[in-house]
Amino acid sequence: MTGLRIAHLSDPHFSIIARNPTQFFSKRWIGNFNLLLFRRSAYQTEHLSHLPELFNTLDVEAVCITGDFTSTSLKGEFLQAKKFVDSFSQPVYLLPGNHDCYTGGAQRSKRFYTYFPSPELKKQRIEKRSLGKKWWWVGLDCALATPPLCAFGRFFKAMEAPLEETLASIPEGDQVVLANHFPLFHSKSPSHDLSGKKRLQRILKRHPQVKLYLHGHDHAPYIIDNQNQGLPLVLNSGSAAHKPDGTFYLLDLHEKEVFVERLLFRKTGDEFTWVIDWQKRFDLDLR
Repeated sequence: MTGLRIAHLSDPHFSIIARNPTQFFSKRWIGNFNLLLFRRSAYQTEHLSHLPELFNTLDVEAVCITGDFTSTSLKGEFLQAKKFVDSFSQPVYLLPGNHDCYTGGAQRSKRFYTYFPSPELKKQRIEKRSLGKKWWWVGLDCALATPPLCAFGRFFKAMEAPLEETLASIPEGDQVVLANHFPLFHSKSPSHDLSGKKRLQRILKRHPQVKLYLHGHDHAPYIIDNQNQGLPLVLNSGSAAHKPDGTFYLLDLHEKEVFVERLLFRKTGDEFTWVIDWQKRFDLDLR
């Protein structure tokens, strides 16, 4: 099988400070407070504008973005995010994160889909699209508006049967990249985790054609290889907008292996550039 090169990035967090006093009737005032005190100094989006040209140089064939395009689901933030997504010449595969339905109003109106239409994902929270070269993208929308100081997602019980049907519909011999904003495993903070993760894990164990699980949410990148337990290789790309070391993954997908390169936005000499920080090859025939 000819390899497929994809870029996986997450959590760009485009931001605007809200000045409307109605923010105090929702969770948005917490997000704005956080932006003013912490996020504006810890995150930047200016360097993201270099990625489209870089991806063309690197022969990237598809771009996968696993949520948190915005900080508090404001219209202006979505407009910035849409401009960013539209700048890629490659097909872009994406889904929302918790910050993309930050308030009850954003969730009820499904504001994310106003800017990034996807009838299938909007209706049943599951989307299947061909990546090409016998690889498929299956995206999950597990985002919901949460109480203050919480940032969890939920794999809803109503998603179980449609996900089983979607995975069963993948042609025999083809392989799947399954993407979600939220981690597949427990973290140290339950209020930050994916509710229903055990049910999702059981489904994935029944479908070994799912080779990779891509996510964001946790802003420090990591990889978890539990393939010997019947689960896909899990990759968290971190935040592409993190300052000063934003990250993304470059993935070369093959039938029985994936070659992973982690790129960091680092200062070299007098300039900041994207540099390869780490690389490793993983077998994909261990399940």
